[in-house]
Amino acid sequence: MGILSSALELAGYNVSTGFPQTTQVTGVFSPSTLALAVFPDVDTSQFPVDAGTAMTIPAVRRGVQIISSVGSRLPLTTNGADLPWLNASVGAITPAKRTSSLIQDLIFYNDTLVEVERDSAGYVTSYQHVLHHLWSLDAKGNILVNGKTVPANQYVYIPGLMPLGGFLQDGRDSVRQYRNITQTINNRTAVPEPVVLTKETQPINATPEEIDEMREHLHAAMTSRGGNVHVPFGLDVAGFGASDSVNSLMVEAKEGLRKDLANFLGITVGLLDGSTGDSNTYNNAVDERNELLELTIKSFTEPIADRLSQDDVTPPGVKVSVDYSTFKTNVSKANTESPVIPNA
Repeated sequence: MGILSSALELAGYNVSTGFPQTTQVTGVFSPSTLALAVFPDVDTSQFPVDAGTAMTIPAVRRGVQIISSVGSRLPLTTNGADLPWLNASVGAITPAKRTSSLIQDLIFYNDTLVEVERDSAGYVTSYQHVLHHLWSLDAKGNILVNGKTVPANQYVYIPGLMPLGGFLQDGRDSVRQYRNITQTINNRTAVPEPVVLTKETQPINATPEEIDEMREHLHAAMTSRGGNVHVPFGLDVAGFGASDSVNSLMVEAKEGLRKDLANFLGITVGLLDGSTGDSNTYNNAVDERNELLELTIKSFTEPIADRLSQDDVTPPGVKVSVDYSTFKTNVSKANTESPVIPNA
């Protein structure tokens, strides 16, 4: 059975697109999903967020896009061995797409898995990424695919460099805080005054029904375009809780969280602002480019190359490396030597 046929059997892959017949991002039996199904009132704040939720945050999306896009362009090479399968794939999933999927798993989960084919000597001849929600590890470290133990020689587990979990685990609080602030901003956009007080300045003896009706009319006026309301004598309507200081605090908190998210991703916060820079920022941009390679990209590409260099994957003595020559590093004009990458 070829590796593409195996992938078809494993996840119901579509032959024309190479993607599984599912849009599921988080597994049905992931901790947060299962907990909510069994215990609807459970506190899920300690559970990881899912990738779909994290990617709704612009800073996270840009960070993941930068790391996986740059990393996917870098081919694998060896110290002399002829291993064409390193940069080849079968079907619609290209080598670049496969590499980006591996990198994204390492970002989000700090590990990834590939399904492999082997030759008669037991060395790998092709490999395909396995979607993270399809597999897990049991208490003994055995690989489970679709909840079932599988032969270890059919898969290669690739661990990341960081301890414990990946971004979805470690950055869960920052992701939720950012989304909460965004939701608050959305609410303020729809209704600028978060709380409205209606006070009787004169005794008018309104009935509970009249008070409810007035509140409904006031809410409709506040949420409609060009809404206005008549305030009769004896009543006062005033906003409460939407001071400029509170609004400024939300903006500052959002900016602070962007820096936290950059730290969790291991990327310079300046790369997440979406600006392309100009001549005045050339020096910093070049140094950031060098830092991006040494301190960010290599954190996710080197684990892949190192794992493929192990003797259970390639013959002894074969060293798989990432070819960084296409990533043209430079030093800034203001320095004779880069603080990250020395001059040749």
